[in-house]
Amino acid sequence: SGPLQLHHGTADHSVPVEYSAVLQQQMEAAGRPSEYFVYEGDDHNLAGSLSLALQRSVAFFDAHVKGGG
Repeated sequence: SGPLQLHHGTADHSVPVEYSAVLQQQMEAAGRPSEYFVYEGDDHNLAGSLSLALQRSVAFFDAHVKGGG
């Protein structure tokens, strides 16, 4: 029922990146707020992009949870 933020590495061998792409499309179709970030060449743990992913997560939390929106 709330906003959703997705982060996915294209080299994730645990969960196919297509799963997040489909979920993002479903969120858009349902008119639900969401953000979707793809990290080219990164793995399931986002090891190469962790700092950026965490910055985006904190900003999302601040905007949608902490800020009450």
